[in-house]
Amino acid sequence: MAAAPEQERPSSRRRRWPWVLGAGVGLLVGLGVAVALSWHFSSRVLVPDHSSWSEEVRIEAVASDRIVLARSETALWPGFYGLLWQGGHAVVGPISAIGPETVTRQLRDVRGYLAPGAEAGFDSHVYAGNPRQARGLPFRSVHVRSELGQMPAWLVPGRASTWVIVVHGHNDDPQVGLRIAPALHRMGLPTLSITYRNDLGAPPSPDGLHHLGLTEWRDLEAAADYAFDHGATRLVLIGYSMGGAVIGQFMRRSALAGDAAALILDAPALDWSETLAFNVEQIGLPSFASLPLKSAIGARIDADWEALDMTSHPEDLHLPILLFHGTDDELVPIETSDELAEELPGQVTYHRVPAAGHTHSWNVDPRLYERRVRAFLAKALKTDRARPLGSGSKR
Repeated sequence: MAAAPEQERPSSRRRRWPWVLGAGVGLLVGLGVAVALSWHFSSRVLVPDHSSWSEEVRIEAVASDRIVLARSETALWPGFYGLLWQGGHAVVGPISAIGPETVTRQLRDVRGYLAPGAEAGFDSHVYAGNPRQARGLPFRSVHVRSELGQMPAWLVPGRASTWVIVVHGHNDDPQVGLRIAPALHRMGLPTLSITYRNDLGAPPSPDGLHHLGLTEWRDLEAAADYAFDHGATRLVLIGYSMGGAVIGQFMRRSALAGDAAALILDAPALDWSETLAFNVEQIGLPSFASLPLKSAIGARIDADWEALDMTSHPEDLHLPILLFHGTDDELVPIETSDELAEELPGQVTYHRVPAAGHTHSWNVDPRLYERRVRAFLAKALKTDRARPLGSGSKR
């Protein structure tokens, strides 16, 4: 008969308990830290923050038409940027010289006193103020009535019955559209640069949080209603970053989507799951570390991740699309734009812009960007005129 297994001595079991208890406490502490960190980073995504997004640069010398900056990654950005400092604004142009420790760039449109040593920042919007102050364009401040209240907007008038609606990105504002506004005005297109819930001057969402496009699209729909009530017959929708996600949800959910003629998307957040994973990787963590972050976001806003992936629903984007994405984008993965272009080869005119950061495609080469916009809209709107008004619309 086989011998019975030797009983584990009670003292041995007692010695093991402290290790087991310690491991359990460590696991709980680790989970607690993970939950706390996930909640913290989810707030970075969901809680409105309208503090300055400009990137700091150090000024070494200033002349009438040039500026010398301390060499840095930001100072080496190609193209045109706004330069902001306390009480002043200027436009910084292309690089004219690069030294071991300095970068010399063109300087123009200086407003305010600018001196070496001033604390300043680069702003990809380039221009500051309203359309008249920044670009010399006629405009009216209007209010769009949405389900939450009055949403401020800028309306630059035009002679055409096709209106452009510009949708800014996450924690941004309508100034993002000032770069392209003169080109649209020259084409005769009325342009409505909107705000939406949680923007400065706009009503907050009921929970005070961003919803990544899942609710903000209703404010875009309200802006579309405003345009139609004031003479529009067709829409062109322009979206930057999260503005692309807002447009995506509008196209998926709104009864007015059938009256859109074309889309222009600049570094759009097409897939929020991929965007979160990409940002986690940018800080040196593996992509799966985004899973607890997604869980925290989902718990706070009841996120529908499948709906927030436009690359899985290309049929919702049933229009000509002009798509820009910079190859140096560190916020939204360019691969999501690559995927959309592959899914809709007949609809998407795609420009991968070398060396451009997030929504910096215009900055790198404004004339080329605007030439591409004009050519795209001339073709898209000419084709759209053959489509009966209201086709696909429930308006």
